Amino acid sequence: MLLSKSTIYYYFRRIKGRTINPIIIYTKNEALIGEFIGLFAGDGYTYKSSNYDHRVYLCFNIADKAYVNKLILNVLEKLFNKKPMIFIQENRLNICYDSKPITEFIGQYLTWNKNFRKVYSVKLIERAYSNKFMIGFIRGCLDSDGYFTKKKISFATVSPGLKDNIVKFLKCLRISHSVNLYKEKRTNRKSIYHIYIYKPFHSKFIKIIKPRNIKD
Repeated sequence: MLLSKSTIYYYFRRIKGRTINPIIIYTKNEALIGEFIGLFAGDGYTYKSSNYDHRVYLCFNIADKAYVNKLILNVLEKLFNKKPMIFIQENRLNICYDSKPITEFIGQYLTWNKNFRKVYSVKLIERAYSNKFMIGFIRGCLDSDGYFTKKKISFATVSPGLKDNIVKFLKCLRISHSVNLYKEKRTNRKSIYHIYIYKPFHSKFIKIIKPRNIKD
């Protein structure tokens, strides 16, 4: 046709209309936003391709397939009005949105040092957050970087900032906990912060946070 791809797309859209439902971010549900941001802080990353597509990934263990299906139905579809792409790599179950608006949306809440892996420095941008956001954020952090069974509830992170976010929100929600730092002796590894919920507060934690990824 001797025309550029962008020109063809422009006129095709004018003639045909949209063939793909656009992503619409539902910004009124603070709990769902907090949950997504907590999940991304732990298990997500963004990527800009060579043709400037902006992609947002959340990565899970393939054993969490049932949880991921519920997450897509109850959180992601409600928040973005669209199902993500799903694909499997080795033992990982990855879900992906091809979306610059979601990338920019994440940047409204999280910051990290772009010169290193996100996990080392990711943290929330400092501002006031609602109780609903805090509850959702704790739920997302637990389901990504946490450990939840009938006997133990804990979080683990190498980011001092993310550790501070979780601790601050637990204090605001009046859930008693402890924080321990495991100092890594290997030079190629980072020390890890462990946050434990005291056992007498397990029932209160479950009642308030309502975790989705429950393990036996």
